[in-house]
Amino acid sequence: MWKRVFLFVVLLLGVRESMLLPDGRLHLHILDVGQGDAIFMVTPKGKQILIDGGPDLSTLSHLGKLMPFFDRSIDLIVLTHSDADHITALPEVLRRFHIDTILLSGRLGNSGSVDALLAALQESDTTIITANPQEDLSLDGVVLDVIWPTADAIANNRFSNNNLSVVVRIVYNDHEILLTGDIEKSAEDAILASGVDIQSDILKVAHHGSRTSSSTGFLLAVHPDIALISVGRDNQYGHPHPSVLDRFHALGIPIKTTAEEGVISLEFR
Repeated sequence: MWKRVFLFVVLLLGVRESMLLPDGRLHLHILDVGQGDAIFMVTPKGKQILIDGGPDLSTLSHLGKLMPFFDRSIDLIVLTHSDADHITALPEVLRRFHIDTILLSGRLGNSGSVDALLAALQESDTTIITANPQEDLSLDGVVLDVIWPTADAIANNRFSNNNLSVVVRIVYNDHEILLTGDIEKSAEDAILASGVDIQSDILKVAHHGSRTSSSTGFLLAVHPDIALISVGRDNQYGHPHPSVLDRFHALGIPIKTTAEEGVISLEFR
């Protein structure tokens, strides 16, 4: 009997593993981490990218479901900024997985979460790079076009940590996905003033749908087919704000939220 049970478990693991093998498509998962942000991407040839770590260790559970059972390496982490709802799981991710490279904003701020991340990085052999709009990244033909922040924005101390979130435009074949961290209107305005191309099919909405973000001008420039919001159910901040939802509806942009959908998974050929 135990032999049959063992063989059945092995068979199930084999089926699961085969479903997680590279399939020539780009996979995007907006993880359901409550009031926070964590995004997991798998490139067509199986490279793995984690953007932010969420507010708690639930991100690890999601990785366990989305990664092959014996896989203990992630090719790239992008930390958009150091707020607790974006960084908390990352020190533990660094302890449990081999991370090739981490991309950071030019300003991390000071907090216990930042200290924990830096300590974990010191114990690892992870390559640390600072986001620079002049230097894009590419994995398996998937381009991470770094839009923001610029060196000038970091140097002049005019912007808050939220507004210095790393903004990345993912480009694969004829698909574009704009990931915006927690930027607010002042950063949106600066990005628009720079003239950089931000038109994208998919918009990951900034700052969980806060009323301080997603200005009409920014949404018109992005012109997305759909907007995705990572947000906790019945959260204390009132995210996403009704005025922001009204703005999307007025522009005819459909919305999906993790509060309503759970994990939001999309794939691109």
